[in-house]
Amino acid sequence: MQTKKIYLLLISLALPFSLFAEATAPASLEAGSEQKIKDFYLSNVKEDGSKDWEVKGTEAVLHDKYVDINNMEAKYYSDKDTILVKSEKATVDKETKNADLQDNVELKIPNKDGTFVTVTCTGPLEMRYTDGIAVFNKNVVVDNPQGKLFSDKATVYFDTKDKTKMKIVAEGHVKIVKDNNIAFADKATYTGESKNVVLEGSPRLIYFSKKDETPGSKQPF
Repeated sequence: MQTKKIYLLLISLALPFSLFAEATAPASLEAGSEQKIKDFYLSNVKEDGSKDWEVKGTEAVLHDKYVDINNMEAKYYSDKDTILVKSEKATVDKETKNADLQDNVELKIPNKDGTFVTVTCTGPLEMRYTDGIAVFNKNVVVDNPQGKLFSDKATVYFDTKDKTKMKIVAEGHVKIVKDNNIAFADKATYTGESKNVVLEGSPRLIYFSKKDETPGSKQPF
């Protein structure tokens, strides 16, 4: 489930938004007023000079308490990986630094073998960093070479201090597709420490064996 990378992504997601809101906001912005920045670009580098993250968009609108970003695209760089985040709209609260990504949200997380885990949702993606919660809403799809997970909603609970303490809860019309196996449930819970998935709410498994296999000869998950 790429929990470590998802965790790092959720933490880093708040950082450029925070700096963007602080760096571009004027010292005093009157209530009800706004400023617009066209084709903006922000980036940050590490101490060794390598890229840390970069954020760009077609327009940013600064209000007195929040910032709206259109066609946002962000990249987060680690030593070997680049994580991509896209959304048609994003809203950032200047005070809490909470971010809502709206309309066709897409996350691309690289695997070690060069493939990607892609998480998409219609949105919004609600990021509440101080509470350690990220909520993916509407038509959530987690796609990776090992299979696909579909759900109406997925909530990620993470600990900002202990990276192993993560829980992902998928809810509503949950479907997991892997090889010839399909699992259905109302709810699926993945725990990072145990790496186990628990299906709840009328769980059922459909296994279609291949012609050269004996039914039930393969472990479904």
